[in-house]
Amino acid sequence: MQHFLSFGEILFDCFPDGRHVLGGAPLNVAFHMACLGLSSSIISAVGDDELGRQAMKEVEDAGIDTSFISVLEDARTGRADIVLESGDARYTFNAPAAWDRIPLPDRLPKHVDCIYFGSLAQRDGCSRNTLKELLDTVKADLVFFDVNMRKDFYNAGIIEWSLRKADVLKVNQDELPVICRLLDKDKEELVKDYGLKILLVTRGADGSQAVLADGTIHHQKPSAHEVVDSVGAGDSLSAGFIASLLRNGDPARALRVGTMLADYVITRRGATPRYSPALLEQLGKEGIL
Repeated sequence: MQHFLSFGEILFDCFPDGRHVLGGAPLNVAFHMACLGLSSSIISAVGDDELGRQAMKEVEDAGIDTSFISVLEDARTGRADIVLESGDARYTFNAPAAWDRIPLPDRLPKHVDCIYFGSLAQRDGCSRNTLKELLDTVKADLVFFDVNMRKDFYNAGIIEWSLRKADVLKVNQDELPVICRLLDKDKEELVKDYGLKILLVTRGADGSQAVLADGTIHHQKPSAHEVVDSVGAGDSLSAGFIASLLRNGDPARALRVGTMLADYVITRRGATPRYSPALLEQLGKEGIL
Protein backbone atom coordinates (compact mmCIF):
# COMPACT_ATOMS: atom_id res chain seq x y z
CA MET A 1 0.00 0.00 0.00
CA GLN A 2 1.27 3.46 -0.89
CA HIS A 3 1.98 5.82 2.01
CA PHE A 4 0.91 9.46 1.94
CA LEU A 5 2.23 11.86 4.60
CA SER A 6 0.70 15.30 5.08
CA PHE A 7 2.14 18.14 7.15
CA GLY A 8 0.35 21.19 8.50
CA GLU A 9 -2.74 22.65 10.05
CA ILE A 10 -5.64 20.85 11.64
CA LEU A 11 -8.45 23.30 12.35
CA PHE A 12 -12.19 23.66 12.41
CA ASP A 13 -13.96 25.55 9.65
CA CYS A 14 -16.59 27.59 11.50
CA PHE A 15 -19.50 28.65 9.29
CA PRO A 16 -21.93 31.55 9.76
CA ASP A 17 -24.79 29.12 10.52
CA GLY A 18 -22.94 27.79 13.58
CA ARG A 19 -21.59 24.60 12.03
CA HIS A 20 -18.07 23.51 13.03
CA VAL A 21 -16.47 21.28 10.40
CA LEU A 22 -13.03 19.73 10.80
CA GLY A 23 -10.68 20.96 8.10
CA GLY A 24 -7.39 22.52 7.12
CA ALA A 25 -5.96 21.82 3.68
CA PRO A 26 -3.40 19.19 4.84
CA LEU A 27 -6.10 17.31 6.72
CA ASN A 28 -8.63 17.60 3.90
CA VAL A 29 -6.12 16.11 1.47
CA ALA A 30 -5.23 13.35 3.96
CA PHE A 31 -8.94 12.54 4.29
CA HIS A 32 -9.35 12.09 0.56
CA MET A 33 -6.15 10.06 0.28
CA ALA A 34 -7.52 7.64 2.88
CA CYS A 35 -10.79 7.44 0.92
CA LEU A 36 -8.75 6.73 -2.22
CA GLY A 37 -7.12 3.72 -0.59
CA LEU A 38 -3.72 5.03 0.46
CA SER A 39 -2.18 4.70 3.90
CA SER A 40 -2.71 8.28 5.04
CA SER A 41 -0.94 10.07 7.92
CA ILE A 42 -0.70 13.68 9.06
CA ILE A 43 1.90 15.47 11.16
CA SER A 44 0.14 18.22 13.08
CA ALA A 45 -0.89 19.45 16.52
CA VAL A 46 -4.14 20.18 18.36
CA GLY A 47 -4.83 21.70 21.74
CA ASP A 48 -5.72 19.81 24.89
CA ASP A 49 -9.27 21.13 24.67
CA GLU A 50 -12.74 20.10 23.55
CA LEU A 51 -12.11 20.90 19.89
CA GLY A 52 -8.82 19.00 20.02
CA ARG A 53 -10.50 15.90 21.40
CA GLN A 54 -13.20 16.16 18.77
CA ALA A 55 -10.54 16.52 16.08
CA MET A 56 -8.63 13.43 17.19
CA LYS A 57 -11.79 11.33 17.15
CA GLU A 58 -12.88 12.55 13.73
CA VAL A 59 -9.43 12.07 12.23
CA GLU A 60 -9.28 8.51 13.53
CA ASP A 61 -12.83 7.80 12.32
CA ALA A 62 -11.77 9.00 8.84
CA GLY A 63 -9.14 6.28 8.65
CA ILE A 64 -6.20 8.67 8.98
CA ASP A 65 -3.25 7.69 11.18
CA THR A 66 -3.23 9.91 14.30
CA SER A 67 0.10 8.76 15.72
CA PHE A 68 1.93 11.83 14.39
CA ILE A 69 -0.55 14.36 15.84
CA SER A 70 0.68 16.07 19.01
CA VAL A 71 -1.71 17.22 21.75
CA LEU A 72 -0.37 20.43 23.29
CA GLU A 73 -1.44 21.53 26.77
CA ASP A 74 -0.52 25.18 26.28
CA ALA A 75 -2.13 25.82 22.89
CA ARG A 76 -5.62 26.09 21.42
CA THR A 77 -6.90 23.93 18.60
CA GLY A 78 -7.00 25.86 15.35
CA ARG A 79 -10.15 27.35 13.89
CA ALA A 80 -11.01 29.33 10.77
CA ASP A 81 -14.12 31.49 10.81
CA ILE A 82 -15.62 31.45 7.33
CA VAL A 83 -17.77 33.93 5.46
CA LEU A 84 -19.19 32.79 2.12
CA GLU A 85 -19.40 35.50 -0.55
CA SER A 86 -21.05 34.43 -3.82
CA GLY A 87 -19.94 30.86 -3.17
CA ASP A 88 -16.34 31.79 -2.38
CA ALA A 89 -14.90 31.35 1.11
CA ARG A 90 -13.12 34.02 3.16
CA TYR A 91 -11.20 32.88 6.26
CA THR A 92 -10.15 34.39 9.62
CA PHE A 93 -7.70 32.21 11.57
CA ASN A 94 -7.11 32.19 15.32
CA ALA A 95 -3.50 32.87 16.29
CA PRO A 96 -1.50 31.48 17.81
CA ALA A 97 -2.92 27.99 17.29
CA ALA A 98 -1.63 24.53 18.11
CA TRP A 99 -0.62 23.97 14.49
CA ASP A 100 1.83 26.89 14.81
CA ARG A 101 3.81 24.71 17.26
CA ILE A 102 3.99 21.35 15.51
CA PRO A 103 6.85 19.25 16.93
CA LEU A 104 8.69 16.60 14.92
CA PRO A 105 7.43 13.13 15.95
CA ASP A 106 9.98 10.81 17.53
CA ARG A 107 9.40 7.97 15.10
CA LEU A 108 8.94 8.60 11.41
CA PRO A 109 9.04 6.35 8.34
CA LYS A 110 12.27 6.45 6.37
CA HIS A 111 10.39 6.56 3.08
CA VAL A 112 6.91 7.55 1.85
CA ASP A 113 5.40 7.81 -1.60
CA CYS A 114 4.36 11.45 -1.16
CA ILE A 115 4.84 14.30 1.30
CA TYR A 116 2.31 17.12 1.07
CA PHE A 117 2.76 20.55 2.68
CA GLY A 118 1.53 24.09 2.25
CA SER A 119 2.51 27.66 3.00
CA LEU A 120 0.00 28.44 5.77
CA ALA A 121 1.57 26.10 8.33
CA GLN A 122 4.85 27.96 7.81
CA ARG A 123 3.51 31.24 9.22
CA ASP A 124 5.32 30.49 12.52
CA GLY A 125 9.01 29.62 12.72
CA CYS A 126 8.41 26.64 15.01
CA SER A 127 6.30 24.64 12.55
CA ARG A 128 8.42 25.90 9.66
CA ASN A 129 11.56 24.47 11.28
CA THR A 130 9.77 21.18 11.92
CA LEU A 131 8.88 20.98 8.24
CA LYS A 132 12.51 21.53 7.31
CA GLU A 133 13.57 18.71 9.64
CA LEU A 134 10.87 16.46 8.20
CA LEU A 135 11.98 16.96 4.60
CA ASP A 136 15.58 16.29 5.64
CA THR A 137 14.57 13.14 7.53
CA VAL A 138 12.00 11.35 5.37
CA LYS A 139 12.63 10.46 1.73
CA ALA A 140 9.64 10.92 -0.56
CA ASP A 141 9.15 9.92 -4.18
CA LEU A 142 6.96 13.00 -4.67
CA VAL A 143 6.96 16.28 -2.73
CA PHE A 144 3.79 18.32 -3.29
CA PHE A 145 3.71 22.01 -2.30
CA ASP A 146 0.22 23.54 -2.10
CA VAL A 147 0.24 27.32 -1.76
CA ASN A 148 -2.44 28.82 0.49
CA MET A 149 -1.92 32.58 0.47
CA ARG A 150 -3.99 33.64 3.46
CA LYS A 151 -3.60 37.27 4.53
CA ASP A 152 0.08 38.02 5.17
CA PHE A 153 1.04 34.48 6.24
CA TYR A 154 3.69 34.11 3.53
CA ASN A 155 6.73 35.85 2.07
CA ALA A 156 9.20 35.41 -0.75
CA GLY A 157 11.60 33.45 1.45
CA ILE A 158 8.97 30.90 2.46
CA ILE A 159 7.75 30.47 -1.12
CA GLU A 160 11.24 30.17 -2.62
CA TRP A 161 12.46 27.65 -0.03
CA SER A 162 9.32 25.56 -0.53
CA LEU A 163 9.72 25.58 -4.30
CA ARG A 164 13.27 24.30 -4.01
CA LYS A 165 11.97 21.33 -2.01
CA ALA A 166 8.99 20.57 -4.24
CA ASP A 167 8.38 18.37 -7.26
CA VAL A 168 4.86 19.71 -7.79
CA LEU A 169 3.60 23.23 -7.11
CA LYS A 170 -0.16 23.70 -6.88
CA VAL A 171 -1.61 27.23 -7.01
CA ASN A 172 -4.87 28.87 -7.99
CA GLN A 173 -5.20 31.50 -10.70
CA ASP A 174 -5.03 34.36 -8.19
CA GLU A 175 -1.96 33.05 -6.34
CA LEU A 176 0.17 32.40 -9.43
CA PRO A 177 0.70 36.07 -10.44
CA VAL A 178 1.48 36.95 -6.80
CA ILE A 179 4.22 34.32 -6.70
CA CYS A 180 5.55 35.43 -10.07
CA ARG A 181 5.79 39.02 -8.82
CA LEU A 182 7.37 37.99 -5.51
CA LEU A 183 10.09 35.98 -7.25
CA ASP A 184 10.29 38.09 -10.43
CA LYS A 185 9.68 35.10 -12.70
CA ASP A 186 7.03 33.97 -15.16
CA LYS A 187 5.39 30.56 -14.79
CA GLU A 188 7.76 28.88 -17.24
CA GLU A 189 10.72 30.16 -15.21
CA LEU A 190 9.14 28.85 -11.99
CA VAL A 191 9.10 25.36 -13.46
CA LYS A 192 12.61 25.56 -14.93
CA ASP A 193 14.50 27.49 -12.24
CA TYR A 194 13.18 25.46 -9.30
CA GLY A 195 13.31 22.09 -11.02
CA LEU A 196 9.59 21.44 -10.76
CA LYS A 197 8.16 18.40 -12.46
CA ILE A 198 4.66 19.87 -12.61
CA LEU A 199 2.98 23.24 -12.06
CA LEU A 200 -0.69 22.61 -11.26
CA VAL A 201 -2.94 25.66 -11.67
CA THR A 202 -6.63 25.71 -10.69
CA ARG A 203 -8.85 28.28 -12.38
CA GLY A 204 -12.31 27.80 -10.93
CA ALA A 205 -15.02 27.48 -13.56
CA ASP A 206 -12.35 27.65 -16.28
CA GLY A 207 -10.87 24.35 -15.12
CA SER A 208 -7.27 23.45 -14.36
CA GLN A 209 -3.99 22.99 -16.15
CA ALA A 210 -0.83 21.02 -15.53
CA VAL A 211 2.37 22.55 -16.92
CA LEU A 212 5.13 19.95 -17.26
CA ALA A 213 8.88 20.45 -17.17
CA ASP A 214 9.15 19.76 -20.92
CA GLY A 215 6.67 22.55 -21.70
CA THR A 216 3.67 20.29 -22.28
CA ILE A 217 0.43 21.77 -20.94
CA HIS A 218 -2.62 19.67 -20.14
CA HIS A 219 -6.03 21.32 -19.65
CA GLN A 220 -9.12 19.93 -17.96
CA LYS A 221 -12.55 21.55 -17.88
CA PRO A 222 -14.88 20.90 -14.95
CA SER A 223 -18.31 19.38 -15.41
CA ALA A 224 -21.31 21.66 -15.21
CA HIS A 225 -22.57 21.55 -11.61
CA GLU A 226 -24.37 23.91 -9.29
CA VAL A 227 -21.88 24.98 -6.63
CA VAL A 228 -23.13 24.34 -3.10
CA ASP A 229 -19.91 25.66 -1.57
CA SER A 230 -16.31 25.82 -2.74
CA VAL A 231 -14.65 24.94 0.58
CA GLY A 232 -12.12 22.17 0.00
CA ALA A 233 -12.53 21.97 -3.77
CA GLY A 234 -8.85 22.59 -4.40
CA ASP A 235 -7.88 20.10 -1.70
CA SER A 236 -9.93 17.35 -3.31
CA LEU A 237 -8.39 18.15 -6.69
CA SER A 238 -4.93 17.87 -5.14
CA ALA A 239 -5.76 14.49 -3.60
CA GLY A 240 -7.21 13.04 -6.78
CA PHE A 241 -4.25 14.34 -8.77
CA ILE A 242 -1.67 12.88 -6.36
CA ALA A 243 -3.37 9.49 -6.02
CA SER A 244 -3.72 9.08 -9.77
CA LEU A 245 -0.19 10.29 -10.48
CA LEU A 246 1.29 7.86 -7.96
CA ARG A 247 -0.68 4.95 -9.36
CA ASN A 248 -0.63 5.68 -13.09
CA GLY A 249 2.17 8.20 -13.68
CA ASP A 250 0.10 10.12 -16.24
CA PRO A 251 -0.34 13.86 -15.48
CA ALA A 252 -3.23 14.27 -17.92
CA ARG A 253 -5.11 11.39 -16.34
CA ALA A 254 -4.25 12.71 -12.88
CA LEU A 255 -5.72 16.09 -13.79
CA ARG A 256 -8.89 14.42 -15.01
CA VAL A 257 -9.25 12.41 -11.79
CA GLY A 258 -8.55 15.44 -9.60
CA THR A 259 -11.17 17.45 -11.47
CA MET A 260 -13.67 14.60 -11.15
CA LEU A 261 -13.23 14.61 -7.39
CA ALA A 262 -13.46 18.40 -7.15
CA ASP A 263 -16.61 18.35 -9.29
CA TYR A 264 -18.16 16.03 -6.73
CA VAL A 265 -17.05 17.98 -3.64
CA ILE A 266 -18.45 21.33 -4.78
CA THR A 267 -21.93 19.82 -4.97
CA ARG A 268 -21.82 18.93 -1.25
CA ARG A 269 -21.44 20.95 1.91
CA GLY A 270 -17.99 20.83 3.51
CA ALA A 271 -14.60 19.74 2.27
CA THR A 272 -14.81 16.05 3.14
CA PRO A 273 -18.18 14.59 2.12
CA ARG A 274 -18.84 10.86 2.08
CA TYR A 275 -18.20 9.33 -1.35
CA SER A 276 -21.30 8.20 -3.23
CA PRO A 277 -21.51 4.80 -4.96
CA ALA A 278 -21.52 6.60 -8.32
CA LEU A 279 -18.27 8.43 -7.52
CA LEU A 280 -16.64 5.22 -6.29
CA GLU A 281 -17.62 3.56 -9.56
CA GLN A 282 -16.08 6.43 -11.56
CA LEU A 283 -12.86 6.26 -9.54
CA GLY A 284 -12.71 2.53 -10.09
CA LYS A 285 -12.94 3.00 -13.85
CA GLU A 286 -10.00 5.41 -13.62
CA GLY A 287 -7.88 2.76 -11.89
CA ILE A 288 -7.77 4.60 -8.55
CA LEU A 289 -9.73 2.09 -6.45
